[in-house]
Amino acid sequence: MDYKRRIAVAIATGSLLAATLLPGAAFADTTVEISGNGPGSNNTVNVSNNSTTNVVQGTIMNVDVGQTAIAKTGNNTANGNTNASVNITTGNATASNGVSVTGGSNTANVTGCGCNNTTDNVTISGNGPGSKNKVDISNKKSTGVLQGSMIGVGVGQFAKAKTGKNQASGNTGGGSVKIDTGHASSSNSVGVTGPTNTLNITP
Repeated sequence: MDYKRRIAVAIATGSLLAATLLPGAAFADTTVEISGNGPGSNNTVNVSNNSTTNVVQGTIMNVDVGQTAIAKTGNNTANGNTNASVNITTGNATASNGVSVTGGSNTANVTGCGCNNTTDNVTISGNGPGSKNKVDISNKKSTGVLQGSMIGVGVGQFAKAKTGKNQASGNTGGGSVKIDTGHASSSNSVGVTGPTNTLNITP
């Protein structure tokens, strides 16, 4: 019995953040020959060709942000003025924080299983009378893709705005005293956009 078999297995693994699989390794043709065996012989050939492409992609993103914003205005003093008008004007105080976080992206371009169609060649000849000859060839091709993303965001923000605390005392002589205090405002904002996964499969 002469048994000839040629087989190649293609295995590809995607990398983090981006992966592209291109056809490369492929099944070779399978050739089986059963010949020249004696009478009453039992001859069996089993061939199993398996090609598997597995793509695994993952993104893990951790973001920690700490922000502090403090705005102060005012705290002016006009004391002990005689025969003079006192005018204190305090501007506005504004404190704001803004955080924007955008996750990464995964893109996998998978072309089939990376293997070509094959030809099975089986020859049974020249065996003796009463011989039993059997050839079983199995060709299996499969593609598996796993994509995942995980993002963790921790944000610590502190915003403080102060205005006022102006002082006018001990002024004499009939002059006017005027104090205008501006507005105080603070704001915080956080924007998070999660990661994306894109899978393109071409048979």
